Amino acid sequence: MKMTVDREITLRMARAAQIRIEPEEVDHMMDSINDILDFCALVGDLDCTGTPDFSWKMKLLPHRRPDTPSDWQDKGEFKSAAPTIDGDFFRVPRINAG
Repeated sequence: MKMTVDREITLRMARAAQIRIEPEEVDHMMDSINDILDFCALVGDLDCTGTPDFSWKMKLLPHRRPDTPSDWQDKGEFKSAAPTIDGDFFRVPRINAG
């Protein structure tokens, strides 16, 4: 089944994703979403008969160390290279989200 979106659904998706979209951009975004859906439909229609299942290679990666907290002996040396220190903490610029 081929899926398509119209202007109303495009605007609802933009609101849900918290994307500000200008009225003159709605048609372009709608066309882009429909192009993606068309491509997904093409991929879904591919005949994959005889294609081996995907095998995740995670088992081949090196063993990971356990994530356990520990005291760091060279804390002073590391802090001396930081631009701004406040007690035991680094001061970083504030990030204003949107």
